[in-house]
Amino acid sequence: MSEAYLVAFDMDGTLLPINSSWEFVHKLLGTEEIASRYRRMYERGEIDYRRWAELDVSSWRDRDFSIVLREVENLRPIEDAEEAVRRLKEEGFVVGLISSGLDVIAERLCNLLRMDFCRSAKLRIVNGRVLGILRELDPERKSEELTDVARRFGVPLRRVAFVGDGESDLSVFRMQIGKKIAFRPRSEVIMSLADHVVDSLSEAADILIKWKRFDAY
Repeated sequence: MSEAYLVAFDMDGTLLPINSSWEFVHKLLGTEEIASRYRRMYERGEIDYRRWAELDVSSWRDRDFSIVLREVENLRPIEDAEEAVRRLKEEGFVVGLISSGLDVIAERLCNLLRMDFCRSAKLRIVNGRVLGILRELDPERKSEELTDVARRFGVPLRRVAFVGDGESDLSVFRMQIGKKIAFRPRSEVIMSLADHVVDSLSEAADILIKWKRFDAY
């Protein structure tokens, strides 16, 4: 795959019209108040990201998580996500997802969009109940995840692109990669670091396809 190109998408706010899959679950289970308390502890530096994730997930342990699993089935990608991903794959891109969001949402989305890779936080769920978190994905580690994915597919970073929208994508937008595209960005910092700012994923696909075709000659 020496001539391959790769693009990774963020999930929340980019491929999905929700700002946070964690908040999505908290709203369904009525655990927003305790989640806010843990978030403030993390923002004050009292706990690290791993401990925040453990505490956040612990608020779901005594809840019927099957409610969430049912609602996840109703989630749909943002309006032109399916078309954009299809076009990129037809053009020969390796396409996938790197998100700090939850696997119960990410894996369904990856299957729906036929992604080549899917990296996200992973919950431990048994009989419809959450028992803990098996793996968190700290936003600061997204750059490491992208580097690892590129290495596994044999794609040099100069032929790697990323599409994201918020400050949870900062570690990637600070990387030296082929293309960084901000999709309806929620962060001025992201806008300043992006090579392109777009309002649709179709526009992002146009940019990436032209980049690949031009770069090949």
